[in-house]
Amino acid sequence: MNNRDKMMVKAALLFYKENVNQTEIAKQLGVSRPTVATLLKEAVERGIVKISIQDSEIMNFEQQELLAKKYGLKTVLISSASDSEDEAKQEVGNLCATFVENHLKKINSLGIGWGSTLNKFAEAASYRPFENLSIVPLIGGVDVSNVKNQSNHLAFILSQKYNCDVDYFYAPAIAESLEMKETFDKSQFINNIIRKGKNVDMAITAVGNPIESSSYRKLGYFSKKDIQEMQEKHVVGDILATFFDQNGQAVTTNISQKMIGVTLEDLKNIKEVVVVASGKEKASSIQHLLQQSIIDHLIIDAEIAATL
Repeated sequence: MNNRDKMMVKAALLFYKENVNQTEIAKQLGVSRPTVATLLKEAVERGIVKISIQDSEIMNFEQQELLAKKYGLKTVLISSASDSEDEAKQEVGNLCATFVENHLKKINSLGIGWGSTLNKFAEAASYRPFENLSIVPLIGGVDVSNVKNQSNHLAFILSQKYNCDVDYFYAPAIAESLEMKETFDKSQFINNIIRKGKNVDMAITAVGNPIESSSYRKLGYFSKKDIQEMQEKHVVGDILATFFDQNGQAVTTNISQKMIGVTLEDLKNIKEVVVVASGKEKASSIQHLLQQSIIDHLIIDAEIAATL
């Protein structure tokens, strides 16, 4: 090793291992500061020093940018990898709360869907006043057995935390029969809340996979016959009051005809649509939905991101 190589190694050790600045290194080596900069650059080029970015936040940011560009999205947020399903949902909920609260001063109405992941968002929401804001449920839910996941409960919690107005959706997510659905359709009260939902400035909704995992399935809304029909009609996902296929198109089934709330078609006309999801089984559902250019902002866990 010649004297220059020895000097280069010494400079690299001082700079990268001992955090000595370049001016001090120049004094110790008896050379100019530009010479030190040249030695450090050469050490990297020759492989004596190997710099690798291991910061998970940086890698996460690059993945977010990649997915945003791939699918033409305004925002993609990805949570860190988690050991459990509940932790993954909580991290997605935390990201959603931060994202939404950074935008609330710019909007007057916020629409909220339902489900366990959105419940984590409501739990993570801060106590901050947004007095010009109004919270609007996007789907019925008075029949949801797990109250904390239903749209009205989530709307109430958010209105309490944000100190703002709130509306309620006094109808089930799925009517007991077509006759009952027709009755709700004739209700001016229900029509008014759906109209408000269609016109919110920002809608936040989850996406499910009704064949494998969704709030509807977990709550026992589907019979074996219903699941068979969805399989035959190639249903791959659900969002609010709509089932959709691999082309991102709405599919009519016995269950979907009885759903009460904002539909996939309605979402196309909402200014900002935020979709949150956790669980790799939902990745395919989201991917098919992304083909329709409905989603503006996507907040997902690491497993879904890896699949997309």
